[in-house]
Amino acid sequence: MNFNLSEKKKKILLIIVVVAAIEFSGYGFFATLFRLIKSVS
Repeated sequence: MNFNLSEKKKKILLIIVVVAAIEFSGYGFFATLFRLIKSVS
């Protein structure tokens, strides 16, 4: 049970790292959203 929880945390951490890398590269959802807002206003 304890090992399983650790594996789940590792997967969640990996997903967060991948999403953060995509966002900071400028191709993520939030980066696109901010660009859209800036272009409108």
